[in-house]
Amino acid sequence: MAAGKHSSSEVTIGYDDAPGGSLRQIEQSVLTMSGVKIEAGQQLSHAYGDSWEESTPTGIRKVLPITMTGFFDDTATTGPHTVLRVVDGDIDPTGSTRTLTVVFGNSKTFTVETRLVSYEVLGKNGNLTEYAAVIQPTGAGTWS
Repeated sequence: MAAGKHSSSEVTIGYDDAPGGSLRQIEQSVLTMSGVKIEAGQQLSHAYGDSWEESTPTGIRKVLPITMTGFFDDTATTGPHTVLRVVDGDIDPTGSTRTLTVVFGNSKTFTVETRLVSYEVLGKNGNLTEYAAVIQPTGAGTWS
């Protein structure tokens, strides 16, 4: 493979199995994942009479929600049904967060604290059962 180019086999995904829990490697249970995206907040700043929309930075950044899907697996102690299911700690406003780490290629690691928003089991007629999870980052997303 050309230098600087990487495949999905070089991605690892770690996620806490509960708020304040243990980091578990779950990449073998993930088939799709949205990108890890840091966005700079903007406020519209064009005035009456302007013919073009203008924006001004607000000074705030955020990491957009991350979605994951894969095959449902309730047998593994570190599988998606154990790690990605919403537990009591996920709904506690003063509770701990869950750490998400995604490593791409040459050990470029993205880390962010998160709240698990949802975990859904999807029955599929004539197909394997799947899951879908939505993770809401909270605070700074960092690259190292």
